[in-house]
Amino acid sequence: MKSLKTLYPFFTSILWSCCSLTAIPTANGLGDPIYVEVSTENSLFPLYLTPMVYEKAMLDTAYLKQLENVIAFDLNHNGFTSLIKNTPAGAENGFDSFGDIGKLTQQGILYIVKTQVVGKELQLRALIAKEKLMKSASPITLTGDLAQDRRAIHGMMDALNKTLFEVDGIASTKIIYSVKEKTPPSHLTGISEIWEADYDGANAHPLTKVRSFSVMPAAIPPKSGFTSGGFLYTSYRNGQAKIYAATYKDGVGKRVIQLKGNQLMPAISLQRDKIAFISDVMGNPDLFLQPFTPEGGAVGKPFQIFSAKQATQSSPTFSPDGKRIAFVSDKDGAPRVYVIDIPAPGVSLIQIKPTLLTKVNRESSAPSWSPDGKMIAYCSRTGGERQIWVYDYNTHAEKQVTFGPGNKENPSWAPNSLHLVYNASDKNGCDLFITHINGGDPIRITEGLGEKRFPNWIPK
Repeated sequence: MKSLKTLYPFFTSILWSCCSLTAIPTANGLGDPIYVEVSTENSLFPLYLTPMVYEKAMLDTAYLKQLENVIAFDLNHNGFTSLIKNTPAGAENGFDSFGDIGKLTQQGILYIVKTQVVGKELQLRALIAKEKLMKSASPITLTGDLAQDRRAIHGMMDALNKTLFEVDGIASTKIIYSVKEKTPPSHLTGISEIWEADYDGANAHPLTKVRSFSVMPAAIPPKSGFTSGGFLYTSYRNGQAKIYAATYKDGVGKRVIQLKGNQLMPAISLQRDKIAFISDVMGNPDLFLQPFTPEGGAVGKPFQIFSAKQATQSSPTFSPDGKRIAFVSDKDGAPRVYVIDIPAPGVSLIQIKPTLLTKVNRESSAPSWSPDGKMIAYCSRTGGERQIWVYDYNTHAEKQVTFGPGNKENPSWAPNSLHLVYNASDKNGCDLFITHINGGDPIRITEGLGEKRFPNWIPK
């Protein structure tokens, strides 16, 4: 067992480094790993967004331009389409005509979207060029309030995404994350609060205001018919790391796990009935499970589901069906991602045999299971930098999805299993980025003071 004195640096340092544990890996005996480098070629469908038409608009042109930028962002980051920059030959920019469709399809233009504002009403039309099929969205009434109108436009773009691709859009989704303030070196842990923002980083605001070290938020899936279900997070407000549950309205939090020692890194099943977490209550950072309901809190006592001698466990994540957990362990020398079936209470730890998932790199951590169950994202040290990788269950291949300088860590999947949000650090600080696995460049969605880390995409 690791002493508590040894564990204290672990519990403080691991909060800001998903792959900080280093060791020489041992042979795993499970065959050669498969490595696939993701193509940088853009695989998205080209879409032309015509300039917005203003027909006796009753709102300020500069304000409408901001809304036009929101539409462009949503169409360019929906995981299916990519905006072309130049006006294609044969296109008409008015609202009533799409132009020469034959000429447009010859240039590879698959979709055209047109918008116009008449008075205070925003109207939208979309053309599926190859099928010569036009779709119209239900118009929305603009209010002049930027935050409110942004939400309405996000809803319109999600409806369009569903119409064109039969997949729910993510423009209306939100992300929670932690923001660490700059504090004097004498401050033991620092001050960090849990924040929430739209998926594009807009409307960012703090959820917690307890002036302690609060990190690692995990969104509680909403129950049927509701849009949000609250969130879990780790806080040092009373000295040790404890797990709290809070609503988006009050953000105060109520302690969930009643154990001695440290508890951190909460993850909750999509069924809303189990919390996985890490605790040193037995003297070692091990994996535990707590039966749970969002309405009633903890159900019974938590129980240990994985431990390894002289090893550190971290970063649990549930499979979508709630039957398996992926997590990190350095039991074989280096931190890597493993998967176990969730054991029943009372099953001997000796009987639990984890399956090694990540084999390409020596250091892997912070796994996140995709909502469709087909992939697990994680970060790995790659050529001296931490990059985001994806393990594909269909091909059993490990794919690198981020490149370039700076450490990228803590990936989290969007509800559509196409996008990832993660934090990336450089000499200017640490901010959040989103990227989609169908191609395109990552885009920064946060800015300003404070280190933004541990993003968690709120599930639908």
